[in-house]
Amino acid sequence: MPCACKFLSLETLCTVLDRASDGIFIYNNELRTVYCNYAALSFFGMDTSEIALCRTWDELKSAGFFFGDAAPTALRQKRRCASEFVNRIGRHLLCIATPVLDEQREVIFVVSNVRDITDFIKTRQELSEHKQQLRKIKKTLNLQQHQQNNDFVYCSPQMNKIMETIERAARTDVSVFLLGESGVGKSELAKHIHKLSARSKSRLVVTNCGAIPPTLCEAEFFGYEKGAFTGADKATPGLFESAEGGTLVLDEIGELDPVMQVKLLRVLQENRVKRLGSQQEIPINVRIVAATNQNIKQMIYTKQFRDDLYHRLNVVQISIPPLRERPTDIRFLLYYFLSHYNAKYDMSKTMSPKLVAALERYSWPGNSREMAHLIERLVVLSTSDEMGCEYLPEEIQDDTCDKHGVRLTSLENATQEAERELLQAARERLGDTRSMARVLKVSHVTVARKLKQYGIP
Repeated sequence: MPCACKFLSLETLCTVLDRASDGIFIYNNELRTVYCNYAALSFFGMDTSEIALCRTWDELKSAGFFFGDAAPTALRQKRRCASEFVNRIGRHLLCIATPVLDEQREVIFVVSNVRDITDFIKTRQELSEHKQQLRKIKKTLNLQQHQQNNDFVYCSPQMNKIMETIERAARTDVSVFLLGESGVGKSELAKHIHKLSARSKSRLVVTNCGAIPPTLCEAEFFGYEKGAFTGADKATPGLFESAEGGTLVLDEIGELDPVMQVKLLRVLQENRVKRLGSQQEIPINVRIVAATNQNIKQMIYTKQFRDDLYHRLNVVQISIPPLRERPTDIRFLLYYFLSHYNAKYDMSKTMSPKLVAALERYSWPGNSREMAHLIERLVVLSTSDEMGCEYLPEEIQDDTCDKHGVRLTSLENATQEAERELLQAARERLGDTRSMARVLKVSHVTVARKLKQYGIP
């Protein structure tokens, strides 16, 4: 079949090539421009006079028109070559240069096909960013599913270590003493211990020692027989009997009456209880998890809490840090509670970036319990789909910002926050730890340790 080009005049062929969307340059074996179409001129912001004045590849480059290295490489190596570059008007271009050889395999012409890939580069960058976000979301969702299955939400390195300790302790029957401020989740951790233990199929009994009047403590803990006191119209088992084979959680044990502390110690030593009004001792098999938000060692020093009872309960002690000391958990918990209350009230509220930033700066004196109540309030009371700082109570707004709009905090906390943000930015921009170490001018080991410390994936 004859080539169609044989039936086209040179003028017609040039007209056809000028209709092409790709830029086409044709160079001779000295890299002098012998032809370029309109697309090529537009890609480089050139006109025909500039082509006439600067005909060689080197002259065009000297005039500020950069074409990449594809054409000279194709001429030198006698093979097809490609290169990406940015022209002088900021467009990303892909140049594919193909040498045309004669029968002696000498280069006659070099044909360069130039395509604008600016939109492709932008899409590729966006896709890469989306993939990074998807990896983070996937990791968060996997972690969230893991934490939800464990009845406790966390992602900070501090809580990771605590959960590892809890998982090891839960496999045994040792007593566990949970220490921490009000609202940090001691009750949830106690439930988690029971769930992981071999006693999980038996009952979990939780009691708040501070809510039991001293006069009723013994009856509440050990039970009573019918007629043991006025109103005792039937025999009733106590907390220990109710938790038989399972776990008894003594929350706020620091509030326990001193007299009751002595009786509780005896029960724990002998593993037997005696109901009020009975002479018969009942053997018990109960695992004890105690918890308090008080300074228990100070209470022992001031004789408010018995040291022998403390040592009986304190086989494994776990101190839960307040939320302000594990900032990486704050954002995670914010979105967890938002999702929870959106589902509860059939809503789809979101938080503005300014609201999230303000809540991350808040000191959270009530810890995760306070956060749960606040997010529920915001979801219920906000009138817009995107919740902003205007919905925050005044006391929280005062805590998050001073009159200059900057929250005052300790220098140590500010330093850690700045360090974490710098590491996060370096991780996202540079990726690998060795590049991060080089730019941050620290050792590779330091970068790896800091990433683990701040929970940065």
